[in-house]
Parts: sequence; C-alpha cells; structure tokens
Amino acid sequence: MKKKTIDKLVIERIILLVPLLLYGIYKNGFLLYKSGIINMVNVFKPLYLTILGVIIKVIVDLIFDKVNKEKFKIKIDENLLYVILVSLIMPYNINYLIYILSLIIILPVLKYLNKYIKFNKVCFISLIIILINGLINNFSFLNTLELTKNYEYTLIDYLFGRNIGGISSTSIILSLISYILLSYNFYYKKEIPFYINISYIICAFIYFLIFKDSDFLINSELIFGSIFISSLNEFSPVEEKYQRIYAISIGVFSFLLSIILSSIVSIYIITFLVSCLFYIDFNKLKNNKKANKDK
Repeated sequence: MKKKTIDKLVIERIILLVPLLLYGIYKNGFLLYKSGIINMVNVFKPLYLTILGVIIKVIVDLIFDKVNKEKFKIKIDENLLYVILVSLIMPYNINYLIYILSLIIILPVLKYLNKYIKFNKVCFISLIIILINGLINNFSFLNTLELTKNYEYTLIDYLFGRNIGGISSTSIILSLISYILLSYNFYYKKEIPFYINISYIICAFIYFLIFKDSDFLINSELIFGSIFISSLNEFSPVEEKYQRIYAISIGVFSFLLSIILSSIVSIYIITFLVSCLFYIDFNKLKNNKKANKDK
C-alpha cells in the first residue's frame, strides 16, 4: 500500500475518533464535574491522555529516527494513530506517571522489535499499561461516579456509551457510525469487524439460551476494538479468507475470555495473541514456499 493511501486512512480514522474523545470528556469529565466529584481541570483527562501520547510519540521520533530537528514536522503516520487509540481505551483511574513512563519505555522498544516480529502494537501497549496500573492501583474501569453509585444500564445507555469501559471507547452508536463511514474506503478491512461481532454475538446468544445470562450480549469495547484496532492494516491478514479466520478466531475467543476474565480487555488480549500467531504462520508459509522454489 502506498504511503499516501496509508496516511489518508490514518487521517480518516483520527477524525472519526474525535467524537468518541469528546464523548469521553462528557461521560468521564463533565458528568463527574456536574456531580461535584472532580474540578474543572480534571474534566479533560481523556484529552490530556491523548495529548500526552502524541507528545511522547513526537519526542521518540525526534530521538530515534535521526531526523533534522530544524525541518521536523509531526508525522501523520500509523504510530500517531496507535498512541491516540491507546489513550482512548485507558481505564479512568489510569495514573499519569505510569502512563507517561510506560510510553517513554515501550515506544522505543517497539521500534526495535518491529524489525523482528509484528503484533498489534495498540493491544501490546495498552495491555502493559493497564497491567502496571492495575497492579499499583486496581484493575477497575469504573470512573469515580460509577464507584459511588450502582447503575442498571438500559439498552439506550449502552448504545450511547453510559456504560463501563475505556475512557473514550464506550459509545456503540459513534463506533458504528465510524464503521459505516470507514467501509466506504477500499483499503479498510470491513469484513474483520463484521465477522468478529457476528461470531461473538452467536456465542453470547447461545450462552444466554443455556444459562439465561444476558450480560455478554452487548459489548461496547468489543465493537470499538474490532472497528478501530483489530482491523488495523499493519497487523491483520490481507487475503479475505484469512481475514475471516482471523476475525472469527478473535470473536469466539474474546467471548470465552470475557466469561473467564473481563469483557473489557478480552478483545485486546485475543487480538494481540491472534496477530502474533498469524504473523508467525504467514512467515512459515513464506519460508516454505521460498524453500520449495529453491529446490
């Protein structure tokens, strides 16, 4: 894929993430301020995380890419999209210092690892930060208001995003609108989110019929993750038949992990693991074909 095409798709995705970021400020900022839980400065925590991620990415580029500092411009590349996505799926209780130090360490390491193996960087970065933050704080994705009150979420709540999840990734409606708009781009792998969600919903519905448990039927984090992260071009298969295998694997195993561990992080854990497996398998196939040709 040409660089111009990649840059165009990156810009489209970043633009579509803006409404989700704004909703994150509303849900995890304004509503808390309105309830008297936080001050006005903390209303914009979702935005601060995004800005910090972009700044650290720019600094890492300056140091490790050996660019001319006088002519340096912020690169509108895939890595810029990745740090923005990471900022949107952080838990509300994320510690700023943990977030900053983790990015400062992880981003340079990824520049080195990228030469040897490919895996979904967004999932890798996010999971490490969430793990470290969880060990020091806790693994909860509840904001301060959700910790003080017990909510019974309606279907409308889930659709608009008034549910538990990443700091700016809970709105199903905004995610689905983004999916529709992205689907008009030829290079967007629209089959991947479709098959992830279909396979997940089938599993969740069977589980509901057997155990009468509807908790897993709606998963806003899975919808967001499948649309923006599992479908990233760099880490997902090119051929449609492999895209289906990749997507169905993520959907089914994300559901199983949701039951055991968490419905919020399951999509990111499974996407990371499946992206690793697909990269290794494709490398083996390429090496085998090359060896056969040499014979």
